[in-house]
Amino acid sequence: MSASTDLPPAARQLLALIESQIAHGTLRSKSPGIASLPELHEACGLDVDAMYAHLQLLKDANLISIEGEYPFEEIRLIGQST
Repeated sequence: MSASTDLPPAARQLLALIESQIAHGTLRSKSPGIASLPELHEACGLDVDAMYAHLQLLKDANLISIEGEYPFEEIRLIGQST
């Protein structure tokens, strides 16, 4: 069983959204391989506290890394080359 299948459904959905934003980009310019937190929050439909709780689950599962300062953190998938 992979780490992502052990996560709650909302965390898996957030991971899928991160993957989509990294793969397809957005209207804002950013480096390849990055999902930006402001865009992720706008798209995910979760309140800030719930979003951060699910991001922490993804981080604890070693699926993502979060870099930068609030509110402009950048999210990368771990193990994915850019």
